[in-house]
Amino acid sequence: MANVETGEHMDGPLAGIRIIEFGQMIAVPAATHLLATQGASVIKVENATGGDDLRRYGSQKNGMSGWFANSNAGKRSIGLDLSDDEATAVLWELIETADVFIEGFRPGVVGRLGFGWEEAHKRNPQLVYVSSSGFGPWGPYADRPVYDPVIQALAGWAAGQSTSEGPTLIRGMVADKVAALTTAQAITSALVGRSVSGEGRRLEISMLEANLAFNWPDVMMHATLLDDDALHLPNLLQYYQLFKCSDGWISITAGTDSQWQGICNALDRPELATDERFATAAARGADFENYYAAFGEMLSAFTVDEALERAQGADVPAVPVLDPAEVADNEHVVAVGAVAEVDHPVLGRMRMPQQGARLGDVTELLPAPTHGQHTVEILSDLGRTPEQIADMKERGAAK
Repeated sequence: MANVETGEHMDGPLAGIRIIEFGQMIAVPAATHLLATQGASVIKVENATGGDDLRRYGSQKNGMSGWFANSNAGKRSIGLDLSDDEATAVLWELIETADVFIEGFRPGVVGRLGFGWEEAHKRNPQLVYVSSSGFGPWGPYADRPVYDPVIQALAGWAAGQSTSEGPTLIRGMVADKVAALTTAQAITSALVGRSVSGEGRRLEISMLEANLAFNWPDVMMHATLLDDDALHLPNLLQYYQLFKCSDGWISITAGTDSQWQGICNALDRPELATDERFATAAARGADFENYYAAFGEMLSAFTVDEALERAQGADVPAVPVLDPAEVADNEHVVAVGAVAEVDHPVLGRMRMPQQGARLGDVTELLPAPTHGQHTVEILSDLGRTPEQIADMKERGAAK
């Protein structure tokens, strides 16, 4: 449907799909960034004053953060003051020619600005209209403000990471990113449906519900089976841990009986392989605490390199625990090209990850845009004259 002359990706399965993003921070931008890596053309609509707040979080250079750059590569940016009638008209022109419009504000906010689902659908019946919010469009929490830690607390993440000191948060924007992945998948699903029906549809994405669905099979396993005769075995996840060797830490898992026997022999403790407390998966599952204690005691006698070599010889999964600064230099990460070094016109030399799904096409992404970097370009695409564009800029209607 969409055909944008400038900035259109000509490869990837979503080539030709045009997305208008009206959101900030992580949940919405990370979703559209993923779709951009698959070929979609994304126009990021930012306010005309400060733009996306994520531009100012974390490590940064020349007014742009690395966090923003990794979540917004592949997009063009237009800055608009939607209190101005001409800026409002511009956004409508973008929506009317888009395949997807996605907004990430509290329920009702975008509708009050005049860009609600009903009017958008009337103007563009093929539009996939996406609303992403913390708690969804209804319910007692619908109008509450949300950040990632709030969802982590409600969706089971924090209690699921409990230690002897109490519940803890994952030190990453996991709730936002789960919502982003859910949103990206829902958008592609809606686009496939539209290819059959010819009709757009409205999608409501709730960060809370996305994270509940993500967590339920494992984190909530004891909250799933409700009958009195259900057998509730210990939850392995509650005992997940890393192991300290003599000079560092590793992550290792012996999931099967043969792996347990193999690692015991490899670590010179064959008597533990036949110890009735640990010899079978059922026995280990009934006493995770002592099982992990025995595992840790075995490993403590070896260096990281020794333990990894012996685990590999026994065909037992094991890797070193890497500091974030070490990840990009890991031999496998380097060999498969999982992290690339690129030159950004604002940030200079930087690292960016490849996406986990390799789709056969190589999409050359635009670097993450400066605030309003493509405003003139996009307005020109929409037929605005240089004089009209200059007038919008002068009065602050466009950045």
